[in-house]
Amino acid sequence: MDTSRHRLLDSQFQLHSAFGDAWFFDRIARSYEPSPIEPCATPSLDIRVHHASAAELIDAAADWPAHARFHRSLNYPHWNLEGPAQLDADSSTGAIHLPGEGMLFRHDARRACLDVHIDPMHALRSSELIFHAARNLTLWRRGPRFAPMLHASAIVLDGAAWLFLGSKGAGKSTLFIDTVLRHGARPLANDRVLLDAEDGRSVWSWPSYLSYCEGTIVDYPELRRIFDAGLRDLQRRHLDAGQTCDRALYRRSYQQQHKRIVAPCLLAEVLGTLYVPRAPLAGVVRATLEPGHAAGITLHSAGSTAGLQHADIADALFPADDPDFPCWHGDTRGLAQRGDPAAAALGWLRAAGVPWLELTLDPVSGKQGLRKLLDR
Repeated sequence: MDTSRHRLLDSQFQLHSAFGDAWFFDRIARSYEPSPIEPCATPSLDIRVHHASAAELIDAAADWPAHARFHRSLNYPHWNLEGPAQLDADSSTGAIHLPGEGMLFRHDARRACLDVHIDPMHALRSSELIFHAARNLTLWRRGPRFAPMLHASAIVLDGAAWLFLGSKGAGKSTLFIDTVLRHGARPLANDRVLLDAEDGRSVWSWPSYLSYCEGTIVDYPELRRIFDAGLRDLQRRHLDAGQTCDRALYRRSYQQQHKRIVAPCLLAEVLGTLYVPRAPLAGVVRATLEPGHAAGITLHSAGSTAGLQHADIADALFPADDPDFPCWHGDTRGLAQRGDPAAAALGWLRAAGVPWLELTLDPVSGKQGLRKLLDR
């Protein structure tokens, strides 16, 4: 039995496995620049991996009365994971069986333990889903330091972070990848950031996945190499399991229904570009991509986050009960420590008092003008 230690925000995990299940944790860790290790604010949690047959997993969950989600995705059916469950929020325990994945998870907060039972004949992405369970627990267990969280992509220029906010489909990811690939920015976060309530100035990366419309993938050869690598990973897993995996051609489409998703570590593995784990905040951009925008780029307002109202960031806020990371494990104790997440995020941004830019830009002709605005 091998034991390895892994860190996400203020949570530490000790993974006990004889089956090489640490490899996805290690891939994520290697995709970040090294940073000082800070003390953990939450108790360390043991993850113990066991092998079992499909019949044993089915028998174990046969009498479970509930049905729960392990993860929710609006765009990707293979990330809508659910199954029979057994929950007890009073004792912070929970269990869920994912029949389609050949996995069963049992969490017990009192024992600080997550037991993972895997059917090796059918589990194609066990290491990835063990990491995903740890990611979920990190969000629910996090202390008040990381209470504020925003739906935003983030890049680092000259040692400081710029956040891109906007509603779904507004182009946050496109601006992120363009500034990284074309303007020398360093990546910080693909889809979520956490705001450090202790120092009031740092934003922290969250290991969200890379998600892009196929048209955007075709627009950037480097991005296509990343997604091609993700397809090869998927094909390899299916071939190892004796299954087929057809490689579909990319369509030049910018519609939400034609999006693809890959693990964040592929950006570092394919391009050699490491994520920055944290950086002081330089400013916030609320952008709207408008194909054919005649001016290329239009700056509607340039103010300060000190004057923000709730409506300005409403679509970038997450509720306390995050629907994308359901509480299948029953551990809701962190909620009482964190207070209202919307108030925490808005208060943090107001206190930071950094530049706030609202703009519209054409996805082709306006991007160069964005870099000039960020350099002002």
